Amino acid sequence: MDFLLSALGGLVFVAAAVALVLGSYFLARRLLTTGGEGDRTHDAAGTVAVRVAALHGLILALVYAQELDDYKGIRTVLTQEAVAISDVFNDAQRYGGPMAAPIQQNLATYVALVVNEEWASLAKRQGLSAAAWIEWDKAYNILLDLEPLSDRERYLSERMRDRITEVAGFRQMREAPSLGTFAGLFWAPALIGLVCVAAPFYVYRPTRTHIALLSMFGAYSGVILFFIFAFSNPFAAPGRLDPAPFEHLLKGDIGTALPPKG
Repeated sequence: MDFLLSALGGLVFVAAAVALVLGSYFLARRLLTTGGEGDRTHDAAGTVAVRVAALHGLILALVYAQELDDYKGIRTVLTQEAVAISDVFNDAQRYGGPMAAPIQQNLATYVALVVNEEWASLAKRQGLSAAAWIEWDKAYNILLDLEPLSDRERYLSERMRDRITEVAGFRQMREAPSLGTFAGLFWAPALIGLVCVAAPFYVYRPTRTHIALLSMFGAYSGVILFFIFAFSNPFAAPGRLDPAPFEHLLKGDIGTALPPKG
């Protein structure tokens, strides 16, 4: 179903871009004149179209590269956060004592909340789950209250505090893309660019070849815009990243540490 919805969304982007390009072309033909043979209208239109197309292509390339880099970065952050959680969970077991079980339960509940609640919240651009923060804070406070008696315990307590602090940092990094508000700053120039590239071609008659070429330009621009849109929120379709690293934790020892329901 997600694949079908993504494919449908891609077709909508392509169709809209083609419609915008052809609409701009035909509107320009209706409002403007092709000029006489001596005023070199064709040369001026071609020069303008090429220069605008270069700027438009540069904007799309830069934004696409940035969104793809952010998307890949979030995928890395997910793995790093899961590893940090696993480290704290296992070190709590090594530390032992009455504090180990509560820490592990808080971490297990935290991971379950990330998978079952926080992912949907991020997809809706509603930010991080407050309940997950509470579980993180409970584990953090227990770690702050540890009173190590040996070098082994001192090392483990310091390591766990450092790693759980890193988890908080990874959470903030994970939230950042879902709160992005660059949309208006990008989509307006992107759409205006399509219009400005297509309009100067009004000097050419609407032959089958010309219409096909303009449609090809619009379709490819639509594909690029669709992928930029897909990468803009890694937690929502069509570019949704699954919480696989956290789901993997729940299938292991962390899943067995979940407190009983009810």
